[in-house]
Amino acid sequence: MEYRRDISSALKLLALGLALFVGYQGWLKPTYLTPGPASRQPSETPQAQSTPSFALPGTQEYPPWDVPQTRLIDPGQAPTDMLGFIRDEVEKGNYKEAEHRLVAISRKRLDKPQAKRYIAALWNNLGVQQEKFGGSALSVKAFKKAVASDPNNPLASMNLTQAYWELRDPAMTPQFLNRVIRLNPNDPFPHLALAELLLEKGDKTSAMAHLNLAHPQAQYDPHLQSYRNKLVAKVDADIATRPVPDPRQSLTTPPSMPSANQPAPSTSTQGEQPPRQFVPPDTAHFVVQFDGPDDQATWVRIRAMLEYAYEEIPPKFGQVPAEPIKVVLHTGQKFSGPAGAPHWADALFDHTSGSINLPTQGALDDLALFSRVARHQFVHALFHEQAKHGSASLPRWLVEGLAIHLTEDPWPEMEDSRQKGLPLISLTSLHGSWAQLPSTSVSTAYLSASVATQHLLDRYSMSTVRQLMKVLMTGQSLETAMQQKMSMSYEQFQLQWAQSHKPYVSERGS
Repeated sequence: MEYRRDISSALKLLALGLALFVGYQGWLKPTYLTPGPASRQPSETPQAQSTPSFALPGTQEYPPWDVPQTRLIDPGQAPTDMLGFIRDEVEKGNYKEAEHRLVAISRKRLDKPQAKRYIAALWNNLGVQQEKFGGSALSVKAFKKAVASDPNNPLASMNLTQAYWELRDPAMTPQFLNRVIRLNPNDPFPHLALAELLLEKGDKTSAMAHLNLAHPQAQYDPHLQSYRNKLVAKVDADIATRPVPDPRQSLTTPPSMPSANQPAPSTSTQGEQPPRQFVPPDTAHFVVQFDGPDDQATWVRIRAMLEYAYEEIPPKFGQVPAEPIKVVLHTGQKFSGPAGAPHWADALFDHTSGSINLPTQGALDDLALFSRVARHQFVHALFHEQAKHGSASLPRWLVEGLAIHLTEDPWPEMEDSRQKGLPLISLTSLHGSWAQLPSTSVSTAYLSASVATQHLLDRYSMSTVRQLMKVLMTGQSLETAMQQKMSMSYEQFQLQWAQSHKPYVSERGS
């Protein structure tokens, strides 16, 4: 009889060991020894590790258009009293005085790095404001001074790049753009600008490298995406029609980038322009009517300001006017009124017709004030155009607060009220007409609306505010809109806002 070894005990031990191993891996093994899901693993690509400077990729929770894309620099604490005074003048909108003071202080050649950085921030912020009423031709000087004071500031360098581009300034060379790219490695715009310069030289290989680098971020901005697509198409066309590069092409003044002394490019190249491009003279965004003698020269300058607002403001809010906006120029009336608060600008807007009304005599003597008035009226025209299709009665504080936020143009009297620490007015008193408010409370009413709207944006994002406004435009109440889009009542929001600014909120509008 053949001997057979009994292995049942060994099998039992093996089964027990296997069970212990599975149990350890599934339930007992420490979590810090277990690799996480792929989405939580550190990325090995440099692009994913660095934080984009201007454009951020969108996610389901934070879409790309909700990323704040300010062009202003927060200067922080002023190192000297004089610099603090100049900062206050910029924030109040007294741009002429601020520029005069900056020029004077720059001549002293301050050597302290902190002071130079602060001066650079002030020049940059002044340039951003100047661009609104004078275009890049006026702002480029301020941006150049900002970069000269702080060459390593990425935001100032990007603003200067935008100004150079719009002016077709030959100073925007490949060397300049390479430096801007080093300071802003994840912003697509300087890559695209450099790609076009390289294409004009005939260097399609290097141009495509920069177009590829720009692609991940450019896809979140329709303007930049269109610009990139045009350049890619140009590469393909060059390959088909001009396989041999022309070595005589210049790097500094390519044909598509004429200098400031050359004629402006034709409108056929509009698709290749970056964001915030100026609109050609035959635009249909605004229609003018003269109340008094025709003054085409003044209208050309005013339209340029309004077109800048048209290109800058609607994308922030996510709504472009469906029809041209009517502008009535009262050429026989003097442009005069309180310079410090928006209520004068509100009085000029015709809510019945939705037209912007502007007295023009002496209007261009103070471009900063005139720009404030025109931009403020433009936002009201934007809201009027949206609301006229329904029976919407929009909360006055929210409309005024958004107008101040979207224009990014400070009103001196509001800033004075802020600095004086005057009590803010409760939103209940600011929901309807402000006609019954005492004149001494008007600037505080605008400040209260601005602070409340900023609180709304900070807590719930511009995307939520857009959705809130869409509900309001259908004629629904603010209570209904907040319940739908914020899951809270209007009363709860007011209480939340009042508590966050206590003891600065008054219960009365007086």
